[in-house]
Amino acid sequence: MHTTFTPRFFRFLMLGFALVTASIAHGEDAKLVADLNRSLKNVAQKDRSAPILIPAYLKLTKPPIEFGDDFNQSTIWNKMERWSEVSKWAQANSAMGDALIAAQFATVLGLPYGTKEVDPAWIKAGVSISFGDDSSDGRINFNYFIAMRAIGAYATAEMYRLGEAGKFDEAFVIGIAYARILRQVCEQSMLEEKLFALENLAENLSIHRDFMWVNLDQLPVEVMQKVALKEYSFLKPADNEKLRRLQMPEGDQLVAATVLSRALKSSGGNVDPDQFAQVIGEYEPDSTPMQLFGTQEMWRRIAVVHGSLEASNEKLKNVYDDWWRRWKLRPDSIMQKTATELSRTNPIKYGIVVTMVRDLARVFAWRDAVSAQINGTVLSAGLCGYYLDFKKSWPKSPERAYAVSIPKRFDFDPFAKPAVKSKLVPHLKYRSLSARQAISTPYGPVWASGCMLWAVGANHEDDNGATHSVDGSVGDLVLWPPVRALARQEGLLK
Repeated sequence: MHTTFTPRFFRFLMLGFALVTASIAHGEDAKLVADLNRSLKNVAQKDRSAPILIPAYLKLTKPPIEFGDDFNQSTIWNKMERWSEVSKWAQANSAMGDALIAAQFATVLGLPYGTKEVDPAWIKAGVSISFGDDSSDGRINFNYFIAMRAIGAYATAEMYRLGEAGKFDEAFVIGIAYARILRQVCEQSMLEEKLFALENLAENLSIHRDFMWVNLDQLPVEVMQKVALKEYSFLKPADNEKLRRLQMPEGDQLVAATVLSRALKSSGGNVDPDQFAQVIGEYEPDSTPMQLFGTQEMWRRIAVVHGSLEASNEKLKNVYDDWWRRWKLRPDSIMQKTATELSRTNPIKYGIVVTMVRDLARVFAWRDAVSAQINGTVLSAGLCGYYLDFKKSWPKSPERAYAVSIPKRFDFDPFAKPAVKSKLVPHLKYRSLSARQAISTPYGPVWASGCMLWAVGANHEDDNGATHSVDGSVGDLVLWPPVRALARQEGLLK
């Protein structure tokens, strides 16, 4: 049988790829759930933070503003509208703070995949990783993200409330405890979870620098030295300035292999088009019957030329092996510039593989961004300590604050290219300012004064901090002064 695929069909296929999520499974597939939870088997309950955090979250009282775009960790500060109500809400929920402190040094978050081993009270409250919903039994739902965002809102509110009361040591204890919890979530197995945790951790660390800026003249020197030398630099004790201990997501590969085995069941060596289309069709997002019919018809046509189960599994393995090799290399290495195994994969012959395996480039990028955020927060705290200890003057260079308030190894820019044949570490960029410096930001133009600290960004080129993006994807990643705090000063944000 000869099948012709027109350019229009290819566009339709790509649309289908965009519609199907990577994180899918069939109901609560017992083997898949067991495989996803295998790494938890040898982790004792006392080494999991979820058993401490979630009961405290369930007792969290309703905030004065509903959690969402207008009320979250990045919108909360002590000059916001209705701050007095938010402050009282934080104060009334001190048990959540106690839980954060108690859970911060757990090994993992430890929230199981599936619902069979989860407390029914957690499931009822939506704190779970469930398979399927009312309309589909295929999707993996990371319901607990809502709880993590709510806990983050509490941590930010409590941090500002304690700071307003002059209790800066206690404020940083709460804030850093939540950052450590997010670092634990970074080790969850699925790509969607890792991206959620990395993006929220980067944002959270930027909030800490906002807090330093807002309270700069009141911060105790010894507290800033402590958080720079002993706290931010140990979000996860085994980490270093390059975030080398962060694991690449593996769960998506397990899910993809499960779907391949269901979709490519063959009879006499041939793929069953109806089985193929039905399996993939189960995971379509909300669609009208006509849309669903059209998409399944597309998959039936693909089934005719799709690779076998054996060949597809081999392709899946090769794609992940390629990512694993790249994961251990610097972003500017030669291999990172070559085409990936996924980009070289035929999107028709291996349609399910291409559909199931989302490009991991975003995780690579956010790993570097979070590394820069951690290092920049360490240095920012140390710079504040120096500023307060030396008659409110910024150092001419960070080296002057080494040992006293900055651990030298964290003066490292993960985006910067090392000099050719040089063993010198590429440092974050720093400049003491004699005049105001304009910075173009997503919020609008802002002005920096005193000093500036920045990472060079994903283009590996120093743009002198003139342009800032939250992940360093455009221009540089400005770390100090904190651009959100500057935007508030300029009236660009409330």
